[in-house]
Amino acid sequence: MRNSETIMWQFETQNFRIVASIEPDEDCDFSFDESGETQAKVESGEWEVFQTAVRVYLRDAEISADYLGGSIYSDPREFFREHIGLAARSRADGRNYGCYFPQMVREAISEARKALADMPRMRKVIA
Repeated sequence: MRNSETIMWQFETQNFRIVASIEPDEDCDFSFDESGETQAKVESGEWEVFQTAVRVYLRDAEISADYLGGSIYSDPREFFREHIGLAARSRADGRNYGCYFPQMVREAISEARKALADMPRMRKVIA
């Protein structure tokens, strides 16, 4: 794990682990902040800017990841409460109500499958 990340959610199987973590985001764009309130609250420490990473590991090797930067919350756990909770309330067509997190997990898993498909296969030696 990286030193500056905080694990917020994970799912494990025998060989795979999916980990969602947050890490500082030093490159936030405040151009939307016309009043300056958001930037002031971030600078005061009242709000936090972070990046969410969803990584897939095969045993202990990272094989894929998806990232979302520029999130601003007073507590990053709110991001996960909002997006994991809303995931259970999908629309009839299977899409979620504007949730980033479930899509990030799907994307990281999709990329992991592609990475595994591209891996060379080892021949099985029968003695």
